Amino acid sequence: MNILLVSPKACTGGLESLRKGNQILQGLLYIAAAARDAGHNTTVVVADKADVDEYILRYKPEVLAVSCVSATYPIARDLLIHVRKKHPQLKTIIGGHHATFMYKEVFADTDVDYICRGEGEEVFPALLAALEQGNAEPVIMGIVYRKDGTYYNDAEIVLMKDIENLPKITRDLTAPDFTFSPKIVSSRGCPFNCSFCSISAFYGGKYRKRSVEAVIAEIKEYLSWGHDSFWFHDDNLTIDTKWMESFCQAIEDEGIKFHFNCMSRVDTICNNPELMARMAKDGCSLMSIGIESGIPEVLERMHKKINVEQIKQAIKILNKLSISHNWYMIIGSADEFDKPRYIEQNIRFFSSLPLGYVLISILTPFPGTEIFNRLVAEDRIRHYNWEDYDAMHCVYKPLFMSYKDIDKYLPKAYVKVYLSKGWRLIPLFYNSFRRKAMSPATIGVAIKTMFLHVVLGKDFHNALKKH
Repeated sequence: MNILLVSPKACTGGLESLRKGNQILQGLLYIAAAARDAGHNTTVVVADKADVDEYILRYKPEVLAVSCVSATYPIARDLLIHVRKKHPQLKTIIGGHHATFMYKEVFADTDVDYICRGEGEEVFPALLAALEQGNAEPVIMGIVYRKDGTYYNDAEIVLMKDIENLPKITRDLTAPDFTFSPKIVSSRGCPFNCSFCSISAFYGGKYRKRSVEAVIAEIKEYLSWGHDSFWFHDDNLTIDTKWMESFCQAIEDEGIKFHFNCMSRVDTICNNPELMARMAKDGCSLMSIGIESGIPEVLERMHKKINVEQIKQAIKILNKLSISHNWYMIIGSADEFDKPRYIEQNIRFFSSLPLGYVLISILTPFPGTEIFNRLVAEDRIRHYNWEDYDAMHCVYKPLFMSYKDIDKYLPKAYVKVYLSKGWRLIPLFYNSFRRKAMSPATIGVAIKTMFLHVVLGKDFHNALKKH
């Protein structure tokens, strides 16, 4: 069968605005590879309703698959509605975190044929096999369809038991119009349960790891393509410190040279300073860590399982190493701490520390999270305009201030935090470029955004938005 897989264009702001162009979702590439390995002709494109017809005409698919996050769901939704009207013969399916948790709404919005709840590498090829046999209503858990108002195969979010042998991503999976920067996956899932994160809900606390040998082989393959800098797509690369030690040993034994960026945790850094030093020596250029708040009570509510002293210690450890570092900050908490004095206290906390980059967002109740479920129960979700679920807009009703006031704190926080760095911005940028931790284009977008907002007075959200 001919399969067209679509990664939706993103015009939203948020962290997506710092990326050049539109990113092809890594999960979609794995699913395309799985379908290819099952004998199908697969092509991945970036599209929206305005240009999807061009690709349908070019590749003549029998199945069209889309994946999205909450902020890009409106683009995926409009594309599916368009395809349903103009190409009714096409079977359509959508997956991703948003569709997994909001599948009933997605069916109502789009009249899509199928929704994948969970990981698709195994169940999507199973669906294609059923369709080839003329079975449009297969019993495949996780491949949900709707008939006469009843949902079938929706009882659970389906996950692969073993991710050791993920399908091999190759450059010919995409249409010639597109390229992608390969990302490395050494694990999926996270054993922690931060209240604002959809990862724990999607994976149900399950954490699965690939072998060091499989990951090293994949890196060697991508090195042969001419790449020498990679982002680990893991939700947290350093959870299994023994695995990380083995990985570093393999890099040293093999003598391979590359740069990599990854996610970690404050407590892991504090407990393993020698490992952090070894990672820096073996190519780690950038480490991203979620602090979220410097207010102990807020950290507790978010189930972060870290404290302020650990945060300060982790910063000291990384500042002694040749690793650039990103720190995540969240404005708002959706509880009694949504008051100006607490938000300003949090901004002062982040401004007072010798942090690297700080990526600031507004607390966003993503579907599936503990915070989303609580705010729905309390009737405190303002709206379901999903394009605003980009971590840059307050989409819930704060208890002790207006959502507009929460929104206003975002640019204020960026200005105060980065002005507090003063001359330290120069070595910060220089070292990031030297280590290949951050591209000049990314820094350029950030500087341009702040210039448009602070100097020219442009609305901060419009300054961030892609056009």
